[in-house]
Amino acid sequence: MSNDRFSESAQANQALQRLLRGRDKLLESIPSIPAILQSLLRELEQPSEDIDVQRVADLISRDESLTAQCLRVANSPLFSRGQLTNSVHSAISAIGIARIRVIALTCTLMQIGKSAISLDPAVFWQHSLGTAILSRRLARSTGFGNPEQAYLAGLLHDIGYLVNFVLAPQQMRSILDQGSRERVFAGAIEHAALGFTHCQTGELLARKWHFSAEIIEVIRCHHNPAGATMNPALVAIVGLTDRLCRSSELGLGYAETPDPVLEWEADWQILSRFCPLANQMTWADFVQDSDIYFEEIRDLVKTMFSVAPA
Repeated sequence: MSNDRFSESAQANQALQRLLRGRDKLLESIPSIPAILQSLLRELEQPSEDIDVQRVADLISRDESLTAQCLRVANSPLFSRGQLTNSVHSAISAIGIARIRVIALTCTLMQIGKSAISLDPAVFWQHSLGTAILSRRLARSTGFGNPEQAYLAGLLHDIGYLVNFVLAPQQMRSILDQGSRERVFAGAIEHAALGFTHCQTGELLARKWHFSAEIIEVIRCHHNPAGATMNPALVAIVGLTDRLCRSSELGLGYAETPDPVLEWEADWQILSRFCPLANQMTWADFVQDSDIYFEEIRDLVKTMFSVAPA
């Protein structure tokens, strides 16, 4: 059994409940998802051809921080091409719908991240964004029906880490230090140290924020796609690309040993059952061609955080 396949047993849930006792006020400090973001995510989870760009622009325009961040990124050297924009609609055209998701989620989740001082937000978002971009690409390559849903699922899959840094900051700092020092999967250390992982706490946050049932399943099962029942192909896509990022210095700040990308067969078999085009390619081909995306990921995160609002 690989390190990814840690137990999601009743014992894990009991350990989480023990930690949560007496910390209700701390959990209450985690903000509810803003109504605008909830509407925005529903719009952006649709297939690209069904997204109403004007509605997206209208939603963003209702939130000053979202508007400001969109304009900052659009006018950054990475996207501006020498022409400044002062409208949200033009900013969306310059940045692209996919990056709007990142900006919207970053603005909201960083409110949680403020409590997770020891977790570098750029490292967290580099992994999340990398998983999102590669999930969409793998979805398109294998014929998965909704690549944009795969992107969103990849972007959100690890939100439980933010919750854990709020609930148990010192323990999580030790877990991250050990993972970096030994170059091993942080989730397995989490499970051993806390009795639960970011999968369980991510599910708690996702339910509080009323994410779709399929996104919740990805958050809960991305390290064990065999446990998925609602949309196993979506979970397998995110599980595969998560490991690819973790093997390529796009994990939690270090590459893991042994290489998690080698643990692919079980998830690829799941993907092949639901996405027949997966039978016409190999995992090795996908991995080999993915290097071209890593620099794009790093550049985008660097741009976002260099222009982030104070």
